[in-house]
Amino acid sequence: MSGQWRIGKLFRFEATRVLDGRHDGHSFTAEAVLAAKMLDDVGFVVDFGRLAPLKAHIDAVLDHQFLNTQVSDASDRGLAAYLTAWAREHLPPDIATALAEVRIHVGRPVQPADEFAVMFEATHHLVGLPDGHQCGRRHGHSYLVTVNTAGGEPAKVPQVLRRHVEDVLDGVVLNEALPFNPTSERLSSHLAGLFDRQESRPVAVRVSETETSWAEYRREAA
Repeated sequence: MSGQWRIGKLFRFEATRVLDGRHDGHSFTAEAVLAAKMLDDVGFVVDFGRLAPLKAHIDAVLDHQFLNTQVSDASDRGLAAYLTAWAREHLPPDIATALAEVRIHVGRPVQPADEFAVMFEATHHLVGLPDGHQCGRRHGHSYLVTVNTAGGEPAKVPQVLRRHVEDVLDGVVLNEALPFNPTSERLSSHLAGLFDRQESRPVAVRVSETETSWAEYRREAA
Protein backbone atom coordinates (compact mmCIF):
# COMPACT_ATOMS: atom_id res chain seq x y z
CA MET A 1 0.00 0.00 0.00
CA SER A 2 1.41 3.37 -0.99
CA GLY A 3 0.01 6.84 -0.60
CA GLN A 4 0.38 10.13 1.19
CA TRP A 5 -0.14 11.37 4.71
CA ARG A 6 -1.69 14.74 5.37
CA ILE A 7 -2.22 16.49 8.68
CA GLY A 8 -4.27 19.50 9.65
CA LYS A 9 -4.05 21.89 12.57
CA LEU A 10 -6.87 24.36 13.21
CA PHE A 11 -6.50 27.80 14.78
CA ARG A 12 -9.65 29.72 15.66
CA PHE A 13 -9.89 33.48 15.76
CA GLU A 14 -12.76 35.93 16.14
CA ALA A 15 -12.82 38.91 13.79
CA THR A 16 -14.86 41.15 11.53
CA ARG A 17 -14.42 42.70 8.10
CA VAL A 18 -16.27 44.63 5.42
CA LEU A 19 -16.91 42.77 2.15
CA ASP A 20 -18.96 44.26 -0.68
CA GLY A 21 -19.93 47.14 1.60
CA ARG A 22 -21.36 44.83 4.27
CA HIS A 23 -20.05 44.17 7.78
CA ASP A 24 -19.18 40.50 7.97
CA GLY A 25 -18.19 39.18 11.40
CA HIS A 26 -17.40 35.53 12.08
CA SER A 27 -15.69 32.94 14.13
CA PHE A 28 -12.89 32.09 11.69
CA THR A 29 -10.76 28.95 11.56
CA ALA A 30 -7.40 28.85 9.85
CA GLU A 31 -6.53 25.27 8.92
CA ALA A 32 -2.87 24.55 8.15
CA VAL A 33 -2.56 21.45 5.94
CA LEU A 34 0.79 19.68 5.55
CA ALA A 35 1.63 16.60 3.48
CA ALA A 36 4.41 14.02 3.21
CA LYS A 37 5.15 10.73 1.48
CA MET A 38 7.19 9.56 4.47
CA LEU A 39 6.93 10.03 8.22
CA ASP A 40 9.73 10.98 10.57
CA ASP A 41 11.23 8.55 13.07
CA VAL A 42 8.45 9.18 15.60
CA GLY A 43 5.67 8.77 13.04
CA PHE A 44 4.79 12.42 12.40
CA VAL A 45 4.46 14.46 9.25
CA VAL A 46 5.34 17.39 11.53
CA ASP A 47 5.03 17.73 15.28
CA PHE A 48 2.02 20.03 15.72
CA GLY A 49 3.90 21.93 18.41
CA ARG A 50 6.23 23.32 15.76
CA LEU A 51 3.31 25.27 14.29
CA ALA A 52 3.14 27.46 17.41
CA PRO A 53 4.61 30.51 15.61
CA LEU A 54 1.69 30.45 13.17
CA LYS A 55 -0.79 30.43 16.05
CA ALA A 56 1.07 33.29 17.73
CA HIS A 57 0.94 35.31 14.51
CA ILE A 58 -2.79 34.69 14.08
CA ASP A 59 -3.45 35.68 17.69
CA ALA A 60 -1.39 38.86 17.36
CA VAL A 61 -2.52 40.05 13.92
CA LEU A 62 -5.99 38.64 13.21
CA ASP A 63 -7.75 37.70 16.43
CA HIS A 64 -10.38 40.24 17.55
CA GLN A 65 -9.38 42.61 14.76
CA PHE A 66 -10.96 44.53 11.88
CA LEU A 67 -9.37 42.48 9.11
CA ASN A 68 -9.48 45.16 6.40
CA THR A 69 -6.86 47.13 8.33
CA GLN A 70 -4.67 44.05 8.89
CA VAL A 71 -4.40 42.48 5.43
CA SER A 72 -4.70 43.74 1.87
CA ASP A 73 -7.46 41.26 0.96
CA ALA A 74 -9.84 40.32 3.78
CA SER A 75 -11.81 37.75 1.75
CA ASP A 76 -11.51 34.07 2.68
CA ARG A 77 -9.21 33.52 -0.29
CA GLY A 78 -7.14 36.56 0.59
CA LEU A 79 -6.74 35.50 4.23
CA ALA A 80 -5.75 31.99 3.16
CA ALA A 81 -3.15 33.35 0.72
CA TYR A 82 -1.78 35.75 3.35
CA LEU A 83 -1.36 33.04 5.99
CA THR A 84 0.08 30.52 3.53
CA ALA A 85 2.70 33.04 2.40
CA TRP A 86 3.50 34.04 5.98
CA ALA A 87 3.91 30.41 7.06
CA ARG A 88 6.19 29.56 4.14
CA GLU A 89 8.38 32.57 4.91
CA HIS A 90 8.57 32.33 8.69
CA LEU A 91 8.25 28.65 9.67
CA PRO A 92 11.30 26.35 9.58
CA PRO A 93 12.28 25.18 6.07
CA ASP A 94 11.15 21.57 6.54
CA ILE A 95 7.69 22.74 7.64
CA ALA A 96 7.48 25.27 4.81
CA THR A 97 8.30 22.47 2.35
CA ALA A 98 5.61 20.19 3.81
CA LEU A 99 2.98 22.95 3.92
CA ALA A 100 0.32 22.38 1.26
CA GLU A 101 -1.87 25.36 2.12
CA VAL A 102 -3.66 27.29 4.83
CA ARG A 103 -7.43 27.23 4.43
CA ILE A 104 -10.02 29.56 5.95
CA HIS A 105 -13.38 28.39 7.29
CA VAL A 106 -16.09 30.57 8.82
CA GLY A 107 -18.76 29.74 11.37
CA ARG A 108 -19.01 26.94 13.89
CA PRO A 109 -17.75 23.50 12.83
CA VAL A 110 -20.45 20.88 12.18
CA GLN A 111 -19.98 17.35 13.46
CA PRO A 112 -20.54 14.55 10.92
CA ALA A 113 -23.66 12.40 11.17
CA ASP A 114 -23.28 9.10 13.03
CA GLU A 115 -23.09 6.97 9.88
CA PHE A 116 -20.19 9.10 8.59
CA ALA A 117 -18.00 8.79 11.70
CA VAL A 118 -16.97 6.44 14.46
CA MET A 119 -15.51 7.49 17.81
CA PHE A 120 -13.33 5.65 20.27
CA GLU A 121 -11.68 6.44 23.59
CA ALA A 122 -8.13 5.23 24.09
CA THR A 123 -4.88 5.77 25.96
CA HIS A 124 -1.39 6.09 24.51
CA HIS A 125 2.02 7.64 24.80
CA LEU A 126 4.52 8.34 22.04
CA VAL A 127 8.11 7.15 22.13
CA GLY A 128 11.13 8.82 20.56
CA LEU A 129 10.19 12.36 21.57
CA PRO A 130 12.49 14.89 23.23
CA ASP A 131 12.62 14.77 27.02
CA GLY A 132 9.72 16.66 28.57
CA HIS A 133 7.46 16.49 25.50
CA GLN A 134 3.88 16.22 26.80
CA CYS A 135 2.97 13.45 24.33
CA GLY A 136 5.65 11.23 25.87
CA ARG A 137 3.47 10.97 28.99
CA ARG A 138 0.64 8.46 29.10
CA HIS A 139 -2.61 10.26 28.27
CA GLY A 140 -5.91 9.71 26.47
CA HIS A 141 -7.96 11.06 23.59
CA SER A 142 -11.51 10.95 22.32
CA TYR A 143 -10.71 9.96 18.73
CA LEU A 144 -12.96 10.63 15.73
CA VAL A 145 -12.50 8.58 12.55
CA THR A 146 -13.98 9.56 9.17
CA VAL A 147 -13.47 8.38 5.59
CA ASN A 148 -13.59 9.94 2.13
CA THR A 149 -14.10 8.64 -1.39
CA ALA A 150 -11.63 8.99 -4.25
CA GLY A 151 -13.34 12.26 -5.15
CA GLY A 152 -12.84 13.68 -1.67
CA GLU A 153 -16.49 13.35 -0.65
CA PRO A 154 -17.47 12.08 2.83
CA ALA A 155 -18.39 8.41 2.85
CA LYS A 156 -20.29 6.25 5.29
CA VAL A 157 -17.97 4.35 7.61
CA PRO A 158 -17.78 0.74 6.37
CA GLN A 159 -18.63 -1.96 8.88
CA VAL A 160 -15.14 -3.50 8.67
CA LEU A 161 -13.66 -0.24 9.96
CA ARG A 162 -16.37 0.35 12.54
CA ARG A 163 -15.97 -3.17 13.95
CA HIS A 164 -12.19 -2.84 14.08
CA VAL A 165 -12.40 0.46 15.95
CA GLU A 166 -14.94 -0.89 18.42
CA ASP A 167 -13.32 -4.30 18.95
CA VAL A 168 -9.61 -3.47 18.79
CA LEU A 169 -9.07 0.23 19.58
CA ASP A 170 -11.81 1.39 21.94
CA GLY A 171 -10.91 1.44 25.62
CA VAL A 172 -7.35 0.11 25.27
CA VAL A 173 -3.77 1.27 25.65
CA LEU A 174 -2.86 1.65 21.98
CA ASN A 175 0.84 0.95 22.63
CA GLU A 176 -0.16 -2.51 23.87
CA ALA A 177 -2.77 -3.24 21.18
CA LEU A 178 -0.80 -2.13 18.12
CA PRO A 179 2.69 -3.00 16.83
CA PHE A 180 3.73 0.60 16.10
CA ASN A 181 4.16 3.98 17.78
CA PRO A 182 0.49 5.12 17.81
CA THR A 183 0.63 8.57 16.23
CA SER A 184 -2.51 9.69 14.40
CA GLU A 185 -0.60 9.40 11.13
CA ARG A 186 0.19 5.74 11.72
CA LEU A 187 -3.32 5.06 12.99
CA SER A 188 -4.77 6.49 9.78
CA SER A 189 -2.64 4.29 7.51
CA HIS A 190 -3.35 1.28 9.73
CA LEU A 191 -7.08 1.82 9.31
CA ALA A 192 -6.75 2.50 5.58
CA GLY A 193 -5.07 -0.89 5.28
CA LEU A 194 -8.34 -2.59 6.23
CA PHE A 195 -9.73 -1.88 2.75
CA ASP A 196 -9.01 -3.57 -0.54
CA ARG A 197 -8.47 -1.36 -3.59
CA GLN A 198 -11.97 -1.25 -4.98
CA GLU A 199 -13.09 1.97 -6.62
CA SER A 200 -16.20 2.10 -4.48
CA ARG A 201 -14.19 1.84 -1.28
CA PRO A 202 -13.05 4.86 0.75
CA VAL A 203 -9.46 5.72 -0.13
CA ALA A 204 -8.76 8.23 2.65
CA VAL A 205 -9.07 7.62 6.38
CA ARG A 206 -8.84 10.56 8.79
CA VAL A 207 -8.11 10.29 12.50
CA SER A 208 -8.71 13.29 14.76
CA GLU A 209 -7.20 13.17 18.23
CA THR A 210 -8.70 16.54 19.13
CA GLU A 211 -11.20 19.01 17.70
CA THR A 212 -8.29 21.09 16.37
CA SER A 213 -6.11 18.43 14.76
CA TRP A 214 -6.32 15.55 12.32
CA ALA A 215 -4.14 13.16 10.34
CA GLU A 216 -5.18 11.44 7.12
CA TYR A 217 -3.77 8.68 4.95
CA ARG A 218 -4.81 8.72 1.31
CA ARG A 219 -4.00 5.73 -0.86
CA GLU A 220 -2.69 6.26 -4.33
CA ALA A 221 -4.89 5.05 -7.19
CA ALA A 222 -4.18 1.49 -8.25
